[in-house]
Amino acid sequence: MITPLLGQVTTVTGTISEKNSGSALIGVNVAVKDALEGTITGNDGAFELKTSVPLPFRVIISMIGYQSQEIEITHNSSGLEIYLEEQVYLGQEVVVSASRIPESIMRSPVSIEKLSGIDIQQTSTANFFDGLHQMKGVDMNVHSLTFRYPNTRGFTGEANLRMNQIIDGIENIPPGLSFSAGNIFGVSQLDIDNVELLVGASSALYGPGGVNGTLIMTSKDPYQYQGLSVSAQGGMMNLGADHPYGANPMGDFNFRYARAFNNRLAFKITGGYLMATDWHAYDMRDRYNLDDPNSTRENNPGYDGVNVYGDDIVVPVNLKDVAPQVAAGVAETRGLTPGTPEYDAEVQRIVDLFPDQVVSRTGWQEKDLVDYNTRNMRLGGSLHYRFNNQFEAFVQGSFARGNSVYTAQNRFSLRNFDITNLRGEIKSTDFYLRAWYTIDNSGDTYNAGGAALQLNEAWKPSEQWYEDYIGAFTQQLLTGNPEDASHQFARLVADNRDLSGNIFDPSKPALPLPGTDEFNTLYDQIINTPVNQGGAEVIDKSKLLHIEGMYNFTKLVKVVELIAGASARYYSINSEGTVFMDEPGNPVKIDEYGAFAQVARQLIHEQLKITASARYDKNKFFKGRFTPRASVVFSLGKDLTHHIRSSLQTAFRFPSIADQMVNLDIGPYTVIGGLPQVHGLYNIPENPVYPLTGRNPITDEPVTENGPFIIPEFRPERVTALEVGYKGLLLNKLLLVDTYIFGNRYNGFTATQLLAQNPDTENEKRYQTTISTDFPVISYGCAIGAEFRLGRAALVRGNVSYNELGEINDPPPGFSPQFNTPRFKFNLGYGNRYITRRIGFNINWRWQESFLWESPFGTALIPAYSMVDAHISLSIPGLQSRLKIGGSNILNNYYTTSFGSAQIGGLFYVSWTYDELLN
Repeated sequence: MITPLLGQVTTVTGTISEKNSGSALIGVNVAVKDALEGTITGNDGAFELKTSVPLPFRVIISMIGYQSQEIEITHNSSGLEIYLEEQVYLGQEVVVSASRIPESIMRSPVSIEKLSGIDIQQTSTANFFDGLHQMKGVDMNVHSLTFRYPNTRGFTGEANLRMNQIIDGIENIPPGLSFSAGNIFGVSQLDIDNVELLVGASSALYGPGGVNGTLIMTSKDPYQYQGLSVSAQGGMMNLGADHPYGANPMGDFNFRYARAFNNRLAFKITGGYLMATDWHAYDMRDRYNLDDPNSTRENNPGYDGVNVYGDDIVVPVNLKDVAPQVAAGVAETRGLTPGTPEYDAEVQRIVDLFPDQVVSRTGWQEKDLVDYNTRNMRLGGSLHYRFNNQFEAFVQGSFARGNSVYTAQNRFSLRNFDITNLRGEIKSTDFYLRAWYTIDNSGDTYNAGGAALQLNEAWKPSEQWYEDYIGAFTQQLLTGNPEDASHQFARLVADNRDLSGNIFDPSKPALPLPGTDEFNTLYDQIINTPVNQGGAEVIDKSKLLHIEGMYNFTKLVKVVELIAGASARYYSINSEGTVFMDEPGNPVKIDEYGAFAQVARQLIHEQLKITASARYDKNKFFKGRFTPRASVVFSLGKDLTHHIRSSLQTAFRFPSIADQMVNLDIGPYTVIGGLPQVHGLYNIPENPVYPLTGRNPITDEPVTENGPFIIPEFRPERVTALEVGYKGLLLNKLLLVDTYIFGNRYNGFTATQLLAQNPDTENEKRYQTTISTDFPVISYGCAIGAEFRLGRAALVRGNVSYNELGEINDPPPGFSPQFNTPRFKFNLGYGNRYITRRIGFNINWRWQESFLWESPFGTALIPAYSMVDAHISLSIPGLQSRLKIGGSNILNNYYTTSFGSAQIGGLFYVSWTYDELLN
């Protein structure tokens, strides 16, 4: 029934049912087109919509998994009985991120991947974020259980600096880190509506950072998704691992509650808590002999374990180098006179006994140094008000805290790291204006590798340790003992412990053993002392204020689609002088602003769409950058089901905060940012610097024959990307094919450079800094994906992608591109939401080939691996619940995605979800 109220308000009532079964559908969205008014169906499928939009108007009926309908409402309309059909045909999704306005995913001008609500339900991994690796062209770098992030088109690293991650318009990137920490501070499984991934350059619309892509996550609207949702998940992980610490449970609890009143006032609250014992990093190989499994602490005095810390070769001590000094002392002790033949002969005899052997200190395994007790708490809420059918205002807040482990120059233990986000926004169908404020707090985070080095110095300084080692080794060697036995005895004396852990000389200090009071007291003191005071604690209390707005002029300018926007942001970088070039009480202030515009026009009966956009951005420390984008989409076929797209895009990123202004002395070398202000602290370039021969800042040698290294201008990294693609529907719209080929050219590529000042002198200082290269870096690749619908709910999916790094001509010594990407990746999946009316399943197989990993932590080959994710689900309509049993990596094939990071095994779970709107 439709009746006008007060001459202004129209009320529409009706019921919505499923066409095949006739059963009522709960939670169907009923919205007025081009207005901010709508409602949802209740438990009986009934709805009541009140609107002040003048008659006639159109109502959009939509629900995940069903074909949407548009119904015109007029004065003569009667009561509505609406039947929805399940969505059988592919390619019906609408996306927003590709052009910042709603459009068909088939006609997107750039490569885009999407996870709809149904895709999220069908994800077999423990949560939706873990399953992003199933998307075409996506690499997932996994540091630990909760610290993981996706990347596309190469150049991934320990931090994902070339991809934006946005949640409801807010960057999910702590300002001090400058990169996303996965979904630790993100949206919960119950509150995620959809995920869109722009593959490739995307700065023109989304600003700096979108060099390789932009990940956009949208949470559920409290007007459309009302009621209570609760989920509980329990599982097991670390089964069958090579380490002896056993299998461990994991638990994840989430809730969401939303309610709207008269389609005006609405609110939403969400929360979640995850706890588990994290994946372990236990690569015991010698980082200088990765291919030799026999190079261990027991048989190699210079052993430096990948995930063993404190044994790092900080200052290489080679016995052959110290042999002349030792031999001279022994000869003099025996009464021989320097310069005599007897003296020279004795010295040479002793020198010849000494091996060419580097000696390292004894370290500790990662398990004894980091906190593997993973915890993740997330709380959020929002309050919304719609003033009329055109304007909505809301405020939103969220807080998240987590424990995790991630890899950089060392392994870092994130403890009680938290993020607070505050947001206010007013929007209509044509514009929005929003402001958000982010505060990060590193909590009790510390550098585990650095802490181990400090621990060794705390119980016995290296100078004394090596003196004890060399003295004991010399004594044993000169009394005729074998070399191996001499090394074992020398370590026993220097550590003052035997192989069983017993103290050798109770009157002297001994190597602290994990778990003892001595170890805990020393270690706690180190990890609670800031880095710049000789400890390992990392302090970050940075803040970010961001303001932006956008307007869609399309209704005003009829001939084209025109949108424009602008933004401004203000950083306060505060590490209290521990990590960055700031000083205690004097944070570094950075302002940044930008603006963009986009125009699009459809031609030839809407078969051809041309889009052009451009953006300008300026940062306090860098010159302004202009990034244009142009694209063409041509649609073919009787029903316009074949779409050819081509785009030429530019994108850029300002160097990360760490790349700009880190200032961290870690002993044998200093990590410094690329800003001239930081270089000036070390009298660079007035006192010239020279490149090192390779990628190791400790063992590699300076290259001086070509003169000083000329540091190029430090500037934003820019990429020019050319892409051609096709997306089409075949076989009566049951087969969807999406393919693309691309080429990227990077200018001012941001890279790590190792340098030495005053080389080969007593005053030599070494640096690891970030530079902008003055030569181009090129990458290219292609991908193809297909989806085939089998019946009403069964779907077969597959994709393959290829990425390659172009040849780099004459790179400087020590240059490392850090492409860190396998050439080939495959995904193949099959699922059916309704084997029966209540039972569904999904299975996905993934394989990627081996690839070279380069990073400040080290360089190594990452082995190829494959994994299978699968689940089976049971819907229980009477309880409005869904039971899900599944696992990620169910074959439990342990793998790693980066050098030094955790070994990832199978995670097996059972989850139960209650949803008030579950059909």
